Amino acid sequence: MTSHLQQDQQPARWSPFAEAYEAAFEPLTNAFADAALKALDLAPGGLCLDVGAGTGGAALMAASRGARVIAIDAAEGMIARIRARARDGAKPVWAAAMDAQALALADGACDAALSVFGIILCPDPVRALREMGRVVRPGGPLAVVTWTEPQNYELVSRLIAAVTAVRGTQAPPAEGPAQLRFREEATLRALFGAAEVPLDRIVRIEADLRARSAAWLAEHLAFAPGLAAMLDAQGRDREVVLARFAEDLRRDQGDGPVALRAVAFLALGRAPDQNRTPGL
Repeated sequence: MTSHLQQDQQPARWSPFAEAYEAAFEPLTNAFADAALKALDLAPGGLCLDVGAGTGGAALMAASRGARVIAIDAAEGMIARIRARARDGAKPVWAAAMDAQALALADGACDAALSVFGIILCPDPVRALREMGRVVRPGGPLAVVTWTEPQNYELVSRLIAAVTAVRGTQAPPAEGPAQLRFREEATLRALFGAAEVPLDRIVRIEADLRARSAAWLAEHLAFAPGLAAMLDAQGRDREVVLARFAEDLRRDQGDGPVALRAVAFLALGRAPDQNRTPGL
């Protein structure tokens, strides 16, 4: 059933990466989540749904701002990590393994919802966004964060440059990553239109992936199934590629903390009138 899906679209593959994802990548996703949460303007005590919650960064941020949170992810390992973090911090976060395309929540149960690089990985993102709109009260705010300008995603561009330097020019993949399907504003607008979720505006956001050093980042670079597969594909050159990645980054930014730019779209919409006839 999953053979046609890319690595990052297969939930079971994410569970082993929870620790690395939290350490290396969540600081970047949190920067985008902060912008989304500010736009949602959550009321104290309101119920916020986080779809594709990963290791819980956005959910915990929402809880720290006074919201009650339902965090869902299809990867059991991610949910286990959210539960541990919420318990340790006594945060009002309820975490459950759930398919974003078929939320086990009642119509209008939530006051707001967000998805930070979550539903864009779903095999059927239209259905996932429609589900977000269904479970939020009519008129309630929704926020979706998706990648844009992949050429300005410095982590991947630097990794590709390191591979090319070590192994020579690499053939492009047969298809682009699933998470880049909505990198163009027109495509993102079409997603909302197909899901029948009113779209208010799309905002471009820049943020930095920050790490304590180039060497540390190279050691933690396999923080997602797709990246791990890309590194594994280098075979015996894997460690040489990682060393080249670290050395180039250290040369440019020094021995201390490093920052790699990334760009995303923040799409802000509203849950539709629940009396409409869904276009399934």
